[in-house]
Amino acid sequence: MITKTTTLKNILELGRECKRAANCCRHGSGALAGDDLKNISKFLKITEEGLKKEYLEGIEKFNTKRLRPKLKRENKPYGPCVFLDKKNTCRVHKVKPLECKTGNCSEHGEELSLWFMLNYFVNKNDPESIRQFNAYLKTGGKTLPGGKLEDFVPEKDKLKKILSYEILN
Repeated sequence: MITKTTTLKNILELGRECKRAANCCRHGSGALAGDDLKNISKFLKITEEGLKKEYLEGIEKFNTKRLRPKLKRENKPYGPCVFLDKKNTCRVHKVKPLECKTGNCSEHGEELSLWFMLNYFVNKNDPESIRQFNAYLKTGGKTLPGGKLEDFVPEKDKLKKILSYEILN
Protein backbone atom coordinates (compact mmCIF):
# COMPACT_ATOMS: atom_id res chain seq x y z
CA MET A 1 0.00 0.00 0.00
CA ILE A 2 1.34 3.42 -0.97
CA THR A 3 0.91 6.22 1.56
CA LYS A 4 2.08 9.83 1.67
CA THR A 5 5.00 8.72 3.84
CA THR A 6 6.16 5.84 1.63
CA THR A 7 9.88 6.41 1.12
CA LEU A 8 11.22 7.82 -2.12
CA LYS A 9 13.34 4.67 -2.45
CA ASN A 10 10.22 2.48 -2.42
CA ILE A 11 8.38 4.84 -4.78
CA LEU A 12 11.27 4.75 -7.26
CA GLU A 13 11.25 0.96 -7.10
CA LEU A 14 7.54 0.89 -7.98
CA GLY A 15 8.13 3.52 -10.66
CA ARG A 16 10.58 1.20 -12.43
CA GLU A 17 7.70 -1.04 -13.50
CA CYS A 18 7.24 1.32 -16.45
CA LYS A 19 6.69 -0.53 -19.73
CA ARG A 20 8.18 2.48 -21.59
CA ALA A 21 5.22 2.67 -23.95
CA ALA A 22 5.49 6.49 -23.82
CA ASN A 23 1.76 6.85 -23.09
CA CYS A 24 2.32 9.54 -20.48
CA CYS A 25 5.09 11.20 -22.52
CA ARG A 26 2.81 11.64 -25.53
CA HIS A 27 0.29 13.57 -23.42
CA GLY A 28 2.40 15.48 -20.92
CA SER A 29 5.59 15.65 -18.92
CA GLY A 30 6.64 15.34 -15.31
CA ALA A 31 7.70 18.04 -12.89
CA LEU A 32 11.29 18.52 -11.84
CA ALA A 33 12.34 18.26 -8.20
CA GLY A 34 15.58 18.00 -6.27
CA ASP A 35 18.66 17.98 -8.50
CA ASP A 36 16.74 17.40 -11.76
CA LEU A 37 17.58 20.81 -13.23
CA LYS A 38 21.30 20.37 -12.59
CA ASN A 39 21.35 16.74 -13.76
CA ILE A 40 19.43 17.34 -16.99
CA SER A 41 21.47 20.41 -17.91
CA LYS A 42 24.71 18.50 -17.29
CA PHE A 43 23.43 15.54 -19.32
CA LEU A 44 22.49 17.80 -22.25
CA LYS A 45 25.70 19.82 -21.82
CA ILE A 46 23.89 23.16 -21.57
CA THR A 47 23.59 25.71 -18.79
CA GLU A 48 20.68 25.55 -16.38
CA GLU A 49 19.47 28.88 -17.78
CA GLY A 50 19.73 27.51 -21.32
CA LEU A 51 17.75 24.43 -20.29
CA LYS A 52 15.04 26.59 -18.72
CA LYS A 53 14.76 28.83 -21.75
CA GLU A 54 14.85 26.14 -24.43
CA TYR A 55 13.16 23.11 -22.87
CA LEU A 56 11.26 23.93 -19.68
CA GLU A 57 8.06 25.71 -18.68
CA GLY A 58 6.58 26.69 -15.37
CA ILE A 59 3.56 25.00 -13.86
CA GLU A 60 1.67 25.65 -10.64
CA LYS A 61 -0.41 23.35 -8.49
CA PHE A 62 -1.59 24.08 -4.97
CA ASN A 63 0.24 27.41 -5.04
CA THR A 64 3.54 25.60 -5.62
CA LYS A 65 5.55 26.44 -8.72
CA ARG A 66 7.70 23.87 -10.46
CA LEU A 67 9.35 23.40 -13.82
CA ARG A 68 8.58 20.67 -16.31
CA PRO A 69 9.65 19.86 -19.87
CA LYS A 70 7.69 21.89 -22.40
CA LEU A 71 4.89 20.23 -24.31
CA LYS A 72 4.63 20.30 -28.09
CA ARG A 73 1.03 21.51 -28.10
CA GLU A 74 -1.04 21.86 -31.21
CA ASN A 75 -3.88 24.08 -29.95
CA LYS A 76 -4.52 21.58 -27.13
CA PRO A 77 -3.90 21.75 -23.39
CA TYR A 78 -1.70 18.66 -23.70
CA GLY A 79 0.91 17.31 -26.07
CA PRO A 80 4.07 15.25 -26.24
CA CYS A 81 7.03 16.05 -24.02
CA VAL A 82 9.78 18.03 -25.72
CA PHE A 83 12.22 15.21 -24.85
CA LEU A 84 10.18 12.49 -26.56
CA ASP A 85 11.84 11.58 -29.86
CA LYS A 86 10.31 10.17 -33.06
CA LYS A 87 10.93 6.62 -31.82
CA ASN A 88 8.86 7.33 -28.68
CA THR A 89 11.89 7.18 -26.42
CA CYS A 90 12.97 9.75 -23.88
CA ARG A 91 16.10 11.67 -24.84
CA VAL A 92 16.87 12.30 -21.14
CA HIS A 93 15.74 8.93 -19.76
CA LYS A 94 18.87 8.48 -17.61
CA VAL A 95 18.20 11.80 -15.83
CA LYS A 96 14.48 12.28 -16.41
CA PRO A 97 12.47 14.44 -13.97
CA LEU A 98 11.57 12.93 -10.62
CA GLU A 99 7.85 12.92 -11.40
CA CYS A 100 8.61 10.86 -14.52
CA LYS A 101 10.69 8.45 -12.41
CA THR A 102 7.94 8.03 -9.85
CA GLY A 103 5.01 7.52 -12.20
CA ASN A 104 3.99 4.81 -14.62
CA CYS A 105 1.02 3.02 -16.17
CA SER A 106 1.19 0.05 -13.79
CA GLU A 107 -1.43 -0.95 -11.28
CA HIS A 108 0.14 1.65 -8.95
CA GLY A 109 0.18 4.51 -11.48
CA GLU A 110 -2.53 6.64 -9.89
CA GLU A 111 -1.15 6.18 -6.39
CA LEU A 112 2.36 7.07 -7.57
CA SER A 113 1.02 10.25 -9.12
CA LEU A 114 -0.85 11.11 -5.91
CA TRP A 115 2.31 10.46 -3.87
CA PHE A 116 4.27 12.96 -5.97
CA MET A 117 1.48 15.52 -5.70
CA LEU A 118 1.27 15.19 -1.91
CA ASN A 119 5.03 15.34 -1.39
CA TYR A 120 6.06 17.91 -4.00
CA PHE A 121 3.09 20.20 -4.59
CA VAL A 122 1.09 20.43 -1.34
CA ASN A 123 3.06 22.69 1.02
CA LYS A 124 2.04 22.40 4.67
CA ASN A 125 3.85 25.68 5.42
CA ASP A 126 1.85 27.68 2.87
CA PRO A 127 -1.73 28.51 3.93
CA GLU A 128 -2.79 29.14 0.32
CA SER A 129 -1.46 25.73 -0.71
CA ILE A 130 -3.55 24.17 2.08
CA ARG A 131 -6.67 26.12 0.99
CA GLN A 132 -6.22 25.03 -2.62
CA PHE A 133 -5.66 21.43 -1.55
CA ASN A 134 -8.84 21.67 0.53
CA ALA A 135 -10.77 22.85 -2.55
CA TYR A 136 -9.32 19.93 -4.53
CA LEU A 137 -10.48 17.46 -1.87
CA LYS A 138 -13.94 19.05 -1.63
CA THR A 139 -14.45 18.59 -5.37
CA GLY A 140 -13.72 14.87 -5.18
CA GLY A 141 -9.95 14.94 -5.53
CA LYS A 142 -8.22 11.77 -4.44
CA THR A 143 -5.51 11.38 -1.85
CA LEU A 144 -3.59 8.64 -0.06
CA PRO A 145 -3.45 7.52 3.58
CA GLY A 146 -1.48 10.21 5.40
CA GLY A 147 -2.56 12.81 2.86
CA LYS A 148 -5.62 14.30 4.52
CA LEU A 149 -5.85 17.97 5.35
CA GLU A 150 -5.43 17.14 9.05
CA ASP A 151 -2.19 15.30 8.27
CA PHE A 152 -0.70 18.48 6.81
CA VAL A 153 -2.06 20.78 9.56
CA PRO A 154 -2.81 18.63 12.64
CA GLU A 155 -3.64 21.60 14.89
CA LYS A 156 -7.44 21.96 14.42
CA ASP A 157 -7.61 25.61 15.42
CA LYS A 158 -4.80 26.56 13.06
CA LEU A 159 -6.41 24.63 10.19
CA LYS A 160 -9.73 26.37 10.83
CA LYS A 161 -7.99 29.77 10.74
CA ILE A 162 -6.19 28.90 7.50
CA LEU A 163 -9.42 27.77 5.83
CA SER A 164 -11.31 30.87 7.00
CA TYR A 165 -8.52 33.17 5.77
CA GLU A 166 -7.66 34.36 9.28
CA ILE A 167 -4.14 33.13 8.54
CA LEU A 168 -3.03 34.44 5.17
CA ASN A 169 0.63 33.46 5.01
